[in-house]
Formats: sequence, C-alpha cells, structure tokens
Amino acid sequence: MRDPETVVAGHSLRTARAAACALGGILAVVAVCALAVLVTGLVQRFDPAGFGLLAIWGLAMAAAVRSARSGRQAWVALLCAGAISLALRWWSVVLATGGELGADPMNYANLARAVLEGRGLVTDDWQYGEGLRAYFPPLYPLLLAGVWGLFGASAVSTLVLNTLTDLAAAWALGDVGRRTGGRSLGRLAMMAYFAWPAFALAAGLPQKESLTLLLCILLLRAVIVWQAADVDESARPRHGLWIGLWWGLLALTQPSLVIAPVFVSLVLVWQRGFWPVVRLGLWAMPTILAVLLPWWIRNWLVFQTFIPLTTASGIMINAALRDSRLAFPPGLFALSEPERGAIMGQLAKDFIRHNPLVFLREASLSLAYGLAFEEASLARFRHMTPALDAASHARLEPLLQGAYVAVLVGALRGCVRQFRRTLVDPVILYSLSLVLAIGAVNVWFEFGERHRLILTPFLLLLAGTALMQGRSGKSTTT
Repeated sequence: MRDPETVVAGHSLRTARAAACALGGILAVVAVCALAVLVTGLVQRFDPAGFGLLAIWGLAMAAAVRSARSGRQAWVALLCAGAISLALRWWSVVLATGGELGADPMNYANLARAVLEGRGLVTDDWQYGEGLRAYFPPLYPLLLAGVWGLFGASAVSTLVLNTLTDLAAAWALGDVGRRTGGRSLGRLAMMAYFAWPAFALAAGLPQKESLTLLLCILLLRAVIVWQAADVDESARPRHGLWIGLWWGLLALTQPSLVIAPVFVSLVLVWQRGFWPVVRLGLWAMPTILAVLLPWWIRNWLVFQTFIPLTTASGIMINAALRDSRLAFPPGLFALSEPERGAIMGQLAKDFIRHNPLVFLREASLSLAYGLAFEEASLARFRHMTPALDAASHARLEPLLQGAYVAVLVGALRGCVRQFRRTLVDPVILYSLSLVLAIGAVNVWFEFGERHRLILTPFLLLLAGTALMQGRSGKSTTT
C-alpha cells in the first residue's frame, strides 16, 4: 500500500507542474508579443541612446544577479541599482515639471488640492463630468494631500512619496523572496524592484500604482506568513486581521483588484484545505469592514445611497468596449454620479448581451495590448500638455519594453525550472491565480498595462529564482 503522504505530495507536485505549464504557456505568448512590440518600436523610432540606457540597466541587474548567486552582500550592485533608479526618478520629475497633467494624475492632483482647500474629495474631469466625489478611490489622493500639506504641492514631494512607497514595496517583496527562496533571492528581488524602469519613471507623477503594488505585496506577504506559522489557534486572529487590513486598503486604492485575493484563496484552499481558509477569511472581515465603513458612511451622506467602492464601474464597463464604446446619452451629466454609472453600465451590458462577439474581440485586444506593452509611464507623460516629445519617447521606450521582455523571458525560464523540480514553488501558483483574476475581472473595465503591473513583482521573483540557479538546477541561495 502506498504511503498517503507520498500520494498527497505526488498530487501536489503534479498540480504545481500543471500550473507551471499553464503559466509558462501564457508567458511564452506574452513574451513573443512583447518582443514584437519592442522590435517594431525600434524599427520605427530608432535611437541609440535607448539601447545605451537598456544596456546600463542590464549590466546593473547582471551585477545584482552575480552578487546574489555568490551569496555575498554586494554594495556595488546595490549602489548601481539605486543610482539607476534615482536617476530615472529624477528624470520623471523633469518631465512632469512645466506642463499640465492629464488623465488620472490630473484627477488625483485635483482631489488632493480639493482636500487641502477644505472642499473634500472632489474633481472635475473633461470626459466623465464635473463635481465627481466618488468616481476615484480615496486612499491615494488622501495620502497625497497629506504629503502635499506638509511639503508643498510639487513634483518633488510627489517623488518623495512614491519613492518611499516603492522602497517599502521593495522591502516587502524582498521579504517574500527570502521566505520562498532564501536571503539572496530576497536581496535580488528588492534591488530589481526598486530599479524597475517603469516604476522609477512614474515616481514624479501623482499616480496610485505604486501604492497599489505595495498593498498587493503586503497582502501576499501576510498570506505567506500565515502559511508558514505554526498551527496555533491564538495566532490565527492576528494573521486574519493583517490580511483584512491590506485587503481593505487595496479596495480603497484599486477597486478592480478587490476580487483578486479570492483567486489567491483558491491556492490556499488547495494547500491548506477549505475550512482553515474560511476561518482566515472570517478573521479578516473585522479589519476589512473597519477600513471600508468610513468610506461607506461618507458616500451615504453625499449620495443617500450605498456605494461599496466607486461610482465608476458602470462607465468603465462601457470603456472596456474600446472602439465600440457607446456615446453618452443627452442629459446624462445632469444626473447624480450613481445614476450616471447605473445608466451607462446597463447600456453597456445590453450591448454586450446582443453583441457578445464584439465584446470578445474588444476584451481580447485589451488583454493583448495590456500584457504585451510596457509603456504606462510613457502614456502618463503623453497625456500631459505639452505631451512628451518624440525624442524622449524614443529614448525611453527601448528601456521600458526591453526590460519587460527580459523579465518575461526570465520568468518563463523559472516556470521551466519549476517543472523539472521536485518542490512546489508557491510563486508560480500565486502568479497564475493573479493572471486568472486579471482575465476574469479586469477585462470588464478599461484594461491597460497599468492594471497588470500587479504581476511584475511576481515575474521578478520567478526570473530571480531561475537566475539564482546554476546549470545543475540546484539553488545557490543562502
């Protein structure tokens, strides 16, 4: 008779290998598309300086990998990564200074200023109407208002806020790497995250993505800590409360990701069983409710109706139709925010119901563009007035897209190595669950590459795991 533990271990390994195959297949397709984007961009907008920037970044990452594989603390690699990151961050301040913000950065800046002026969370948007009070999630503009209130409203103070947020996220990802692959992987992940070009180049703009990523990583870290903890009844409430805190704050930062932890919980159910995960969720509820309750009360007082997150969902469903989106009907903006969202959401759902193939085409295009491109930072600057000049765009595009292709290839290599190993890599499972969450949820909104940035930290971990291993396949981490 076979040992039951051996049977369970074999089943877990087969499932993990299946996950590695699924994720690897997705990454292979995305890598080919991203490479095509890079080659096309270089052909159309060739700039040797772009290659130089990409080469400098690559050399700094190679030094970080070499130091991590040796297991030694390499201050040279750390200084190189930090210097590249700070240079790109200051470049973002230069690009953001002297122009008018557009799109989301404009609205978050308006919201922060309105708070400082005592008018509350309110902004005017040229596309979605005036006097918007719950269209945008509240946490980032409140945090931005606090920093601007202390240090003044400027690109430099915004840079400080976003850079400190990225440092906290880098530390959290480094801790995740240490817990899943050893101290050397943790150091490598921390350096790679802080020096990631797309994050660094957006640091001078008022944008919530840095805070979103921090909360996502803290949420995953709390889950990993819970998994590694001893089965101690007295410790379970504490872990649940932390998970609820990060989950609630994430909901107030990026509402489209509020269901993503549910997909992660499927991994936990597979690893720990159904009831332990249910109990963990019940312990998370108090802090989730404590975080969301003030927002619910405020929205009730403003609109006399229950708004769980924002009023944007209906209009965002229409925006998800891309080229087929419906025109706003006359008189729409004379209505309240909740009524606008409800009307546009219903119109969009009716259109999707009668034109499912059109929606499938639009959703597929959104996913393809969102997963293949790495230009969210450049798009922010293109939306400014005046827009980002062509020369700067040509210099920065190879750096962003080239780094993205490199990490996709590295993550794909990590999936291949995981398939050959006899140990289960939890990062593979979490990454696949997040890919499924993006595919199932975010396509119902205006999906873009900024919405899949949640995957980047886990791609860095996968790539780092592969690079940390020698030719024999044995890890060199300490």
